[in-house]
Amino acid sequence: MHWRLGQRGLSLIELMISMLIGSVIILGVLNLFTANLQTYNVLQAQSRLQEGAHYGLNVMNRDVRKTGYRGCYSSGDLYAAVTTIAGQFDIRTAFSVFNGGDTGWSSSNTALPSLISATAQVGTDILVLRYIGNDEAYLTNPIAPGNASIVVAADPANSAIVEDDIALLHDCEKATLFEVTGISVSESDGTITFGHDTTTALAETGTFGTDASVSSIRSRTYFIRQGANGLEGSGGLSLYRDDGDGSQAYELVEGIEDFQITLGIDTDSDGVPNQYVAPSADLDVSRVVVMMVEMTANSVSPVGSSESDGLLRRAFRQTIQLRNPG
Repeated sequence: MHWRLGQRGLSLIELMISMLIGSVIILGVLNLFTANLQTYNVLQAQSRLQEGAHYGLNVMNRDVRKTGYRGCYSSGDLYAAVTTIAGQFDIRTAFSVFNGGDTGWSSSNTALPSLISATAQVGTDILVLRYIGNDEAYLTNPIAPGNASIVVAADPANSAIVEDDIALLHDCEKATLFEVTGISVSESDGTITFGHDTTTALAETGTFGTDASVSSIRSRTYFIRQGANGLEGSGGLSLYRDDGDGSQAYELVEGIEDFQITLGIDTDSDGVPNQYVAPSADLDVSRVVVMMVEMTANSVSPVGSSESDGLLRRAFRQTIQLRNPG
């Protein structure tokens, strides 16, 4: 008796066809995964650069709106009882814009700190904003024309003024800049005495009563320079803010490769800009009522864009009205 054995397994041709079909399916899945991954990277890059640029513009917006603030005396000339004032703290000018060129920066109404110009990215603008801090302390005794001590009622922990600072003595009718040559604190009666140059008169323009106060001067400088990530090219550039002479700069947003300022000028005193101009040293800043800020942000890392370096780029623009023009 003969038993007929049934066929088992696959033939070589069937196995090859199965492998071919499986390979096509796997290749399709890999292509889909690669496409989804690339799309994810692009979306992440877009989200990142938008978030960074919006954050930088919002921080700058708050400072721009405060620029030129001098308490209730936010317009009018300031008397300077000091011979030399560092440009970044010269609040007689609310702001300065240094227009970036191919080889450096055009001059402005104040001097540019060398610590900033030495590291800033050539071709980008530099913006310096000035205003008084919210640490104003009121006089305990009036200051008449001539020399007098400056004694204020204040908690030392709330005062940002230190020795050698330029501070502002002001009321609603006048203001005087002076250099702090010394600080004496009396904890028993809660007062601070600010020393000053006795060869200059603080109240040259009139008596300061107990409604007058002393405030610190804040400076905010925005500029582009090489960031902390150490990357070469545009992906390594970042937006920085400095709160002093250039030695206190810190990285605000990475991936900001360009920063440009355009100023809106009011020529007929109606508070509305009639023309937009580039910053220049001979520009009358008292006529500037609007500041247009433009930033170019990139993805920091290549994401396969059409640019030669593979970075994704986008320009962001914001128009900010000045609350204290002049």
